[in-house]
Amino acid sequence: MTPEPSRTLAREARWVWLAEQVLGWGVAVVIAMVVAAQIDSGWATLLRAVPVAGLVVCTPLVPWLRWRRWRWDVRPEAIDIRHGTVTIRRTLVPMRRVQHVDTRRGVFEQAFELATVVVHTAAGSHEIPLLRLADAAEVRDRIAELARTADEP
Repeated sequence: MTPEPSRTLAREARWVWLAEQVLGWGVAVVIAMVVAAQIDSGWATLLRAVPVAGLVVCTPLVPWLRWRRWRWDVRPEAIDIRHGTVTIRRTLVPMRRVQHVDTRRGVFEQAFELATVVVHTAAGSHEIPLLRLADAAEVRDRIAELARTADEP
């Protein structure tokens, strides 16, 4: 049985996810307020309250839960990824299936000096998000080396 992965994401990941939550719920609140202003019924109050409640409850809770549950490891035989907010998902990517690996930096990642490692296989791609730049480069290079040697007899 494969042991649970133990490595965590950068602590700054919580701030990136917090910013994403504020942005998403903020847009939802603005849209709800505009739509509720056009409605003249009891539903307008509910329409205003739901996204405000989401902003107040989800904004601090979701980033903390995501960071707490995200774990990963790179082993010689596979990449082990476990993540989820409510439902936990665990993925093992065999090294012999890795075609290439790269890093990506979005706007929020650049602001916090983080990067995401993307592992590509024939079936799709898998991510280890929000690592410090040096850690992401090290993980990318290690996976590339392990994938290269996984094909050798």
